[in-house]
Amino acid sequence: MVSTGSCKSNSHEATFELLAKEPIVQIELDSLTSNVSNWLSFFYDSEQDSGLVFSIDNDQNELELYSLESGGLVSKLKFQEEGPAGVGRLSAISILALDSILIFPPFTNEYFGVNLVTKILKKGEFQKPDGFSSINSQTRFFRSIPFLKDNYLYTKTLFGGNYLLLENEELSGKPLMYRVDLSDGAVEFSKFTFPDDYWADGKRHYEFSSALNDNQLVFSFHSDHNIYYGVSFDEPLKKKLAKSKYLSQKFEDLPLGNDANARRGYFATTGHYGNLLYDQFRDVYYRFCYPKKEVEKDEDLRELVMFPQEFSVMILNSELDVIGETLLANNDDKYAASNAFVGPKGLYISVNHPKSELNREESFGFQLFTLEIKAP
Repeated sequence: MVSTGSCKSNSHEATFELLAKEPIVQIELDSLTSNVSNWLSFFYDSEQDSGLVFSIDNDQNELELYSLESGGLVSKLKFQEEGPAGVGRLSAISILALDSILIFPPFTNEYFGVNLVTKILKKGEFQKPDGFSSINSQTRFFRSIPFLKDNYLYTKTLFGGNYLLLENEELSGKPLMYRVDLSDGAVEFSKFTFPDDYWADGKRHYEFSSALNDNQLVFSFHSDHNIYYGVSFDEPLKKKLAKSKYLSQKFEDLPLGNDANARRGYFATTGHYGNLLYDQFRDVYYRFCYPKKEVEKDEDLRELVMFPQEFSVMILNSELDVIGETLLANNDDKYAASNAFVGPKGLYISVNHPKSELNREESFGFQLFTLEIKAP
């Protein structure tokens, strides 16, 4: 295991990088399953010293569990959308254990606990706050997965309504999380709110990613070089500068008109931050960063939004110091950055980019990156 806890981001200490390891990890799929997942994560059980890849197949309304070691399917569970055992459209979950999950139907005040062995389904309800999203679980571009602690379910939330009508002062008061008391469904907002100056110089995309490290929550915003962190749900966040060397100091403004192509171009080409992942095995964070891209007239903006051609992964230690940054996909390699997870051996990133020579329709393909001390 690489120890990074004492490494600081200065010239007198070691810096780190991510190195690709061969061979590509392949997980075989059936003919109906897409090789790019809309919800993908790895869960490791330290007591059992075992882990599985969890993936949601939206088209089939199925949850699929795969083994990294064998490269095959372990189990598949199909859920009903409607009826007495219906859970709605399967799109978001939280993994409690290798045999237990929570399901969060979109736009509702419901959740379902599922035992993956007995298939027993238990329904719960909560007091969904007006003007805010339901329990939010996503892994693709702004990863944030709800977690359970002391009978409270903690979740990311996004405000509703027309953001064009909001000003910076109003945004800065919007909470980033709430927690649900599972005993009675009551909801309590956190003191974690948007940065005071996030829209001070113009409106930017307001999405964010979060990562949990024991009791510390860390937040990374689309258009902010700082990292924000907090331990107490009842106290405001603190911040620390963690700028990528591949982004300019100033962020571009979000197009406010009705031009859909201009907005698509903003999301496809502007420099910004994306997913934040915590690596529990090495006690570091990985912050995904997307440098500004110049596009040709004939390039497909939709594809660039879903499959960026170039990105970097920043490495932050437990004190949130930047201790390295690795630029990926600036050559012939192409990665589907939206499908990435941390495992015992390192960081896994999908090679199922449509323009990658390694892309195989019949399998999930992952490049394993290990954390290494960078040579002087």
